[in-house]
Amino acid sequence: MRLDFVRVFVDSTSLLFEELVGPGIQVPSVSMKANPVAGRQVMSIIGIAGDAHGRVIFDMDTITAVNLAGHMMGEPSPGLTPLVRSSIAELSSMAIGRAISIINDNGIRLRMSPPTVITGANLVSYDQCFETLVAPIKTAYGEVGVNITLQDLD
Repeated sequence: MRLDFVRVFVDSTSLLFEELVGPGIQVPSVSMKANPVAGRQVMSIIGIAGDAHGRVIFDMDTITAVNLAGHMMGEPSPGLTPLVRSSIAELSSMAIGRAISIINDNGIRLRMSPPTVITGANLVSYDQCFETLVAPIKTAYGEVGVNITLQDLD
C-alpha cells in the first residue's frame, strides 16, 4: 500500500468537500481493511494506473448522494436521478484528479479512469484481496466512505 499517496487522496478529498459542501468536514478515523468495505447504495469507482495501480471507491447511501448532489447543483433533487449520478461522478473525479495532480507534480506518474457510478441495494465490491485504506468523511449531508487500494507495480 502506498501510504504516501493515500494521505494525498484523503487530504484532497476532504479539502474539496470543504470547498464544495462547506466547513465541518471530519475524517474521524482511517483504518486498514483486508478488502474494500464499500457496500452502501451508491458507489463511484475510479481506476488508477501508471507507476502504481489500484482504485478508489466512494461509497455512500442514497440520501447522502441526493443531498450532496442537490447542494452542488444548487437545488434539491427528487431522488437518485441521472443528474445526481453525474454529480457524484464529478465530485469523485474532481477529488481524485486533484490528488493525482499533486502526486504527478512530485515526479510519480499516475492517471485515472473516468468514474463509474453504480447504484442499488446491497452493493458489494468484489476486488482482489488487496489491503484497502478506508477513510470515512463526514459531511453535513452524510458520510462518504473513501476506499483506497493502491499498489506499486514492482
